[in-house]
Amino acid sequence: MPARLVMLIVLLLVTGKAWSQISQADFNYPPPENPAKLKKLRLWASHYFVHQFKSGGSVPLVYRNGKPSGLFAEACDFCEASLQGTAHITDADGNIHVMKYASSGRRTFVDCRNCEKFSDSNQATVKNWGKSLWIKSTGFSGALRRYKLIPFRSIAVDRKVIPYGTVIFIPEAKGQEIELPDGTKITHDGYFFAADNGGLVNNNHIDVFTGISTANPFPELIKSSDNHTFEAFVVTEKAIVNSLKEAHKK
Repeated sequence: MPARLVMLIVLLLVTGKAWSQISQADFNYPPPENPAKLKKLRLWASHYFVHQFKSGGSVPLVYRNGKPSGLFAEACDFCEASLQGTAHITDADGNIHVMKYASSGRRTFVDCRNCEKFSDSNQATVKNWGKSLWIKSTGFSGALRRYKLIPFRSIAVDRKVIPYGTVIFIPEAKGQEIELPDGTKITHDGYFFAADNGGLVNNNHIDVFTGISTANPFPELIKSSDNHTFEAFVVTEKAIVNSLKEAHKK
């Protein structure tokens, strides 16, 4: 089987232009020839995204070094961005800034427990979201320095279960139609790449990255509940593994 180099580049142009789009060719790998011979996993999934909002409100976004970024958020936008790990912010001049969660500081900028959306979440965790400090990013970037994130392809994992850099194949995802933010529709090939981690991603839980799209890309698969599991396989085909690693390199 010939190797197919994935040439997907997902970069944010800080001048305010749109994110680059994904083509169907980027999701066109053939399925594994003999899945029965591959390591099988039983997983459950949620999804995460880059939170978008306009700069405004009273809550400042402060860099990790303590300097102000000049960007502001409404309280619950700040908290949502902290949860997702990345904020896509449009300033008053129409310029786009991508701010990535860096660490939790000592200062509480906002009490996220007051946001109704998070009322059922772990309140100790939610409280810490209001202390978030930030760094500037130039595109989709996760917690791992070695990889960039590709929407609908990258996943956050617990490395004790799925080591970083692993490719998995989920049969239930193959053939699923996904609608991109611009309305373009693609058909997924079922392959995912372990490129990120997350504080709430543990054991057999994976978190699927969806870029700036907030919609659940696989509503029959992603239920955000460990009561809904599905079958996945660890891919060993070198051509596919190497191609997806290359695509995720920063």
